Amino acid sequence: MRGSSRRPAREATLRALYEIEVGRLEGPEAIADTLEHTNLPPDLAEFARAAVAGILGHKSSLDDALSGCLKGWDLPRVAVVDRNVLRLAAYELFHCPSIPPAVTINEAVDLVKKYSTAESGRFVNGVLGELVRRSPKARWDPSADPEEEALALPEPESEPDIETIQADSPEALELTKAGLWKLRHEGPTE
Repeated sequence: MRGSSRRPAREATLRALYEIEVGRLEGPEAIADTLEHTNLPPDLAEFARAAVAGILGHKSSLDDALSGCLKGWDLPRVAVVDRNVLRLAAYELFHCPSIPPAVTINEAVDLVKKYSTAESGRFVNGVLGELVRRSPKARWDPSADPEEEALALPEPESEPDIETIQADSPEALELTKAGLWKLRHEGPTE
């Protein structure tokens, strides 16, 4: 799954969690309904299914961990979208060892900025900043996990193949966030 962004799967997970909480659907029904209305490739659909099942299966412990990071708030008082994005991020931090914590936090902040309020990004970032310190990923070292070694790119032995993508494309945004590329100007100089 390394070649594609998990953002659409995270959005599908959020939608299913919202349907469960607000629409009172059961987990399998909510994710099936969500996936029926999306065009996710099989690997991303599986990620969304696993995330929904994992979040529901660990909901109590995830909520406890999140509640310990909230200062002056109770988790039930947090907006539905924000709460479910926090649950998704907490699930990734505690139960998805191959996902870097910075990716989890960035994706969570982007989701709440898109689907909630402007202030939600700062709130979610603050809660997850505290949660990551309490998580198994507190001292994240991608080299400790062989699956993640690819993220810490080795120095090339020869000139690398250069792939050109549009600077304002979704792929460029994801690569920029992950720190895996640099923008190079190729137009005429003034």
